[in-house]
Amino acid sequence: MPTTWLEIVDTAVKIGLGAVVTGIATHVNNGRSHARTVEKERHAKSAEMLESVALSIEEVTHVLLKHWAHITDWARIKDRGDEPSEEKLKLITEYRLELFNLFKGLTNSEGRLLLMGHANQQQLLREYGQLISDYYRFANVSNDQVTVAELDGWRKKIMDSRLKLYSALNTAYRTEG
Repeated sequence: MPTTWLEIVDTAVKIGLGAVVTGIATHVNNGRSHARTVEKERHAKSAEMLESVALSIEEVTHVLLKHWAHITDWARIKDRGDEPSEEKLKLITEYRLELFNLFKGLTNSEGRLLLMGHANQQQLLREYGQLISDYYRFANVSNDQVTVAELDGWRKKIMDSRLKLYSALNTAYRTEG
């Protein structure tokens, strides 16, 4: 047991310094842990946003392919000299309208990509959207120039553009995760 004031001060300084060292170490460790947590959350949010972009692309692509299948069928029927059914024309019109309505999702996705700093991916999405817009103007039942061969060409161009876009999105996704 300490008996002199010098021994008491010595013990107090040792306890105090130990507390200060422990406090500093805890503060540094908590700071690093917090930074890692914030970074993980940022990566998770970025991955989630990229996945939402992919979902928008797939919604549009799915409806576009349904429209393409029905208008291609319509073009085959016209090539045979037959009249397409009212049901076929109704389906084409419904898919066309749905495609038009889903296009907003692509525009929103462009904004998400720009927000995350993915300008290259946004540009490729813009090109994909423009291709779909051009297809939309071309592929309608009032266009007498629509042929099965041209529709097949449109489908190939759109799917090639989609593949290029997904390749770029994959690169961004891998760097975010």
